[in-house]
Amino acid sequence: MSTARMEHTTTDRHAFMTRSHIVSMLNNTSNMAAEPPSNTERHELLDHPAMISAARSCVFVKEVGRSMGFPARTIGTAQLLIHRTYIYRSTPPVASSDLATACLFVAAKMEETIKRLRDILAYSYVNSLPEGAKIDVQSVPVAVTDKMRPNVLASEQYIMGAIGFDFRTRHAHLLYVKLAKLAGVPKANIAADGWTILSDSYFTTLPIQYPSLVTAAGALCLAWNLCSGSPRTGNNHVFQSLGKSLDMRGARRGNGTAAQRRRRPMSLDLNSDWWLEFGVATEDIQGFVRQIADFYLLFFNSTIASAEYIERHKSGLPSKEMSQKIGQWRMQLSNSTITPKSP
Repeated sequence: MSTARMEHTTTDRHAFMTRSHIVSMLNNTSNMAAEPPSNTERHELLDHPAMISAARSCVFVKEVGRSMGFPARTIGTAQLLIHRTYIYRSTPPVASSDLATACLFVAAKMEETIKRLRDILAYSYVNSLPEGAKIDVQSVPVAVTDKMRPNVLASEQYIMGAIGFDFRTRHAHLLYVKLAKLAGVPKANIAADGWTILSDSYFTTLPIQYPSLVTAAGALCLAWNLCSGSPRTGNNHVFQSLGKSLDMRGARRGNGTAAQRRRRPMSLDLNSDWWLEFGVATEDIQGFVRQIADFYLLFFNSTIASAEYIERHKSGLPSKEMSQKIGQWRMQLSNSTITPKSP
């Protein structure tokens, strides 16, 4: 991929929204009675009923997509479509399972990983069955998929209308692989952890808030800090971002200057502010790290809210291992020279 494609342009930035803008849109379009706000404004987005429904649909899409062998980019695109649909139309008049299936069908066509609709319907049907009632996909009757087809096709039209037929996407997964190779990080820990963080970010609205280069760089930064052994050996900007409350209302999507957008380096020194080499603002890296860490901490067994969120997301959202790792890392930061605010 050329240097130009690894940089997010002014045109790209116009497609991204701040968190407060997303919350405002959800509140303006939702007919559902909103749940009581959480103890901090930082969880207002995660607690919104529309985003709870979107997260569940994202889990369903990931399960179906994996069982069908779809690549990460197709699953990520489907999850992105789910969030975009719920943001613009937070109370869809279609069943959530039909909406999720349609998003996967649309994503498969967008990413040119096309599979027959009947196959997608069959896998969706099997994955929607209770654990003890699972059947072989090949044994799903044609009558069942034929009954599902009209609703999914209607959901497809609804999705395209909700997103304004805007199918532009930029894949963070491919960028992440390139960044990890430039940094020369070990695949077994740092690269794998970053990939998990990046994939889990698609359960949230972060890919809608930030360009793909920011999410890829943010995932690599956080993974590097998790494996650095001590807060002092990681990057100061990353772990200090957890010690202060960032104003997420400003439109700071990729505000690096043209002078910062240099030719792509041949290697990366992860102890430096290497993201500046790609025109990524430090504020954006901090914002991504702060929000994804907050998301994981909701499922960390040391937090008060963990029981509520684990009950809400029984399907394994997000990675339990990563939630524990980030929770322990956060506790380590609390015992270091800075004292992050509790989520």
